[in-house]
Amino acid sequence: MNRWDILLSYFFLSAVWVSIGYAQPALQQDLRTKLDRLSDDTLAKQISVYPIVDQTGQIGVWNESNKGQIAGFTLPDMAKFRVRLSFMAGYIHDSSVATLGFEKQGRLGYGIVSLFGALGENVKYMFEVNPVNESRPLPSCGEDGFFYPNTTQNFGPKVDCEPDGRLRVDDYRFIALDPMNQQGPIRQAYLTYNLGGFGLTFGRFVLPIGLNWEEAGSFTSKDATHIQRINTESNFGIGFDYAFGNKASLTVAGFLGDGNKFRDYDYFYFQDGSFDSNSALTTLLSGRVEPFENLDLRAAWKKGFTGSKVERVPNFWASKRIDDAVVLSAQYRLSDFIRVFGEHAKYTWGLTKTSAEMLGLDMGAVDKSGYYFGTDVFTQITQNVRAGTTITRERLTRDDSLISYLALQGFDVELGKKEKSTAYRFYADFGERITVAIIKNSHSNPYLWVSGIEPMVDPNPDVAHTGSDKWGVVVRFRLQ
Repeated sequence: MNRWDILLSYFFLSAVWVSIGYAQPALQQDLRTKLDRLSDDTLAKQISVYPIVDQTGQIGVWNESNKGQIAGFTLPDMAKFRVRLSFMAGYIHDSSVATLGFEKQGRLGYGIVSLFGALGENVKYMFEVNPVNESRPLPSCGEDGFFYPNTTQNFGPKVDCEPDGRLRVDDYRFIALDPMNQQGPIRQAYLTYNLGGFGLTFGRFVLPIGLNWEEAGSFTSKDATHIQRINTESNFGIGFDYAFGNKASLTVAGFLGDGNKFRDYDYFYFQDGSFDSNSALTTLLSGRVEPFENLDLRAAWKKGFTGSKVERVPNFWASKRIDDAVVLSAQYRLSDFIRVFGEHAKYTWGLTKTSAEMLGLDMGAVDKSGYYFGTDVFTQITQNVRAGTTITRERLTRDDSLISYLALQGFDVELGKKEKSTAYRFYADFGERITVAIIKNSHSNPYLWVSGIEPMVDPNPDVAHTGSDKWGVVVRFRLQ
């Protein structure tokens, strides 16, 4: 996305805002009260399932138990048009991008404008714009002594390298504070139809896989667990939801797009991940149940592929890959001030059998499995100030297609090694709109050189290695 896309997006949204702000300035108070009542009644009446996006960006199930918690501040004709603004920025030290002195950066994570409302009694819409779109890798120009998996290739479609490609490599060397993949500036845009316990969603939406990264207490992609980042995915498709009362829900979805391909080094000539290079739909089955008060259990099963087998230009970096996942999640509120949570995930990636045969490689599916657990403890300082701490500890195998490929080529790597992370977040909520946090993520990566973080052979062994630890200060603001 170039700067003109950003300027046009903000210009359009600003024009809409100003137009609404100056429209009908002489509305009488009693009419405004009636519109408020009509708004809430229209959104709540006879609807038991409504897959909305909450303030964390996660599709959830809206039912009779939480119908009084409709997000968004009201404007004239509130039932049809509501607005939510979300902002996140931070000053971050990331040792994994320190080779040219870029370890300390102040960056905007996201600036999301959400427009949503009711087109009718059963039809709703959501439209989210975020001009900050930095989550996907860029082609690297390479560097002597370093290995960059995203270096441009000499065969297939011509791809020009970009200087910033050395900072946007993979899941281990990146600059984005927001892990979500987007279609240009569009984060989400969808319609929903609801009737009784049934709901249908069509468009681009966030997939309900596991605990949302912000819901689980993370503030940026720098302190989020790797499992949380992998699960953060939006794509274009259709979803069917059904709520079994207030305690359980089920979602079945089919979608297009290669939103997860870069995580398994399927760069595919750096085509945008919103393009679907595979003819088959990826499917998702997701469920959520609250067997008793304060316990939330979730499960998600995904089956699909990314990339495509291109016979005329066989290329490991642009091939058909498996993209399966099984994620089990749980969170339990021990008291009003203590919450514990965790997830176990198993991702099945790697070359498909036909791609491996075409490339002449003795490779197949690769299982990437692991878990994390965490706790969130907070206390009320004053009526409008709350302070707390969120701690997570993660263990996840470093296994993927690249490690399998490098091991086959004779490099000093092997499957089965683990990355480890312990992250601390100290935060203060000022009212319901502003949060300030200090983050610290102690991260251990067994193969730093594979992501260009350190040289393949250290020319100066007396110089301390940079590592991949991260820390910083984050500010988050929400108006709704």
